[in-house]
Amino acid sequence: MKTDFDYNSMPVSFAHCLNGHCLRADKCLRRQVSLRMPKERATVMVINPEHIASDGGDCTYFIDEKPVLFARGMKHLLDQVPLADATVIKRQMMAYFGKTIYYRCCNKERLIKPKEQEYIQGLFRRRGITEMPQFDEYVEYYDLG
Repeated sequence: MKTDFDYNSMPVSFAHCLNGHCLRADKCLRRQVSLRMPKERATVMVINPEHIASDGGDCTYFIDEKPVLFARGMKHLLDQVPLADATVIKRQMMAYFGKTIYYRCCNKERLIKPKEQEYIQGLFRRRGITEMPQFDEYVEYYDLG
């Protein structure tokens, strides 16, 4: 877990795990977040301990505590791409994300997940563009699914 972890950066609806006996507890974001709960937080969402296996082997709620690289902003993503290719790629991104989310991603209002970055890279490759897409900036955050 990041040393500068900010509990308040987690969504209010994020489910916490109180299972300290799980074999994967030390690597699970849900468990690590529950250990850093501030006393000012009166209520939290919790995964029912009876619902999950204590060994953590096949826990569907497990989230790796290591942050991953998210992209933020796509204002200049297509600047160096030929117009015909840029038009097709933009249309495909809008179909993939939906118009609202596409523009939120462009305007840095929503992070672009690693899987979404891979999808965009695939669009570039299919158009024969060898340069990797360059997003406005990159930030480390937890992949919440």
